[in-house]
Amino acid sequence: MGNLADKIKGWFGGQQAVNNGTKDRAENPSNDKKTRFTVSRIQPTPNPDSVQFMLNEPAVLSGTKTFSSAEKAKGDPLGEALFGIFGIEDVFLNERSVTITKSPAVGWNVLIDEITNALETHLTFYETADEETAPANTLNLGSIEVEFTPDEFIRLADDQKEQIIDAIFEHSIRPALAYDGGGLTLQGVKGTAVRIHYQGSCGSCPSSRAGTLHYIESILKEHLHPDLQVEAV
Repeated sequence: MGNLADKIKGWFGGQQAVNNGTKDRAENPSNDKKTRFTVSRIQPTPNPDSVQFMLNEPAVLSGTKTFSSAEKAKGDPLGEALFGIFGIEDVFLNERSVTITKSPAVGWNVLIDEITNALETHLTFYETADEETAPANTLNLGSIEVEFTPDEFIRLADDQKEQIIDAIFEHSIRPALAYDGGGLTLQGVKGTAVRIHYQGSCGSCPSSRAGTLHYIESILKEHLHPDLQVEAV
């Protein structure tokens, strides 16, 4: 099988070039044109308290950006405008969409126009994403073959496990969640315990705490080790 550490290093090597290539291909919209962004479509998500506002242009260069409270949105014109609307609880930007999560006590009929106006008035291009949500490795697992046994995986250092698990999330989990206006970050790995945090529509969606969590855990058990346990925090 060869040296596992070398295989892992080769697996994740060269990712900076991949990331830079993505950045070079993206156009940086001018922040002077605040009105250039328009809401092209509004679509529901599996979470009845979250709606995805699709944009005409990318709003984030790479990764995602989250405002989980009015306090964390302070200093950001868009965040402050959105949290100034009664009932808004979470804002999640993911390239061409903004997913808004509201309080169950407020109906969408009184929010849609205000949210749309705030987005089209205050949204500007974000050149940097949240440090904790920007993926450390963007890796197409479908084109890479890495062989190791469950026993070899479980003996890895926790930071090496995190790299492998986050790569699986990037390839197999995040694209599906993003389609419904959600996302997740890997909070850490300690032994067989994997801690994740849901973003966007996934944050308060009942299915995220049951079916989705079970699916994520089953993927890791099947491909890495049967003792892995996933916890949403």
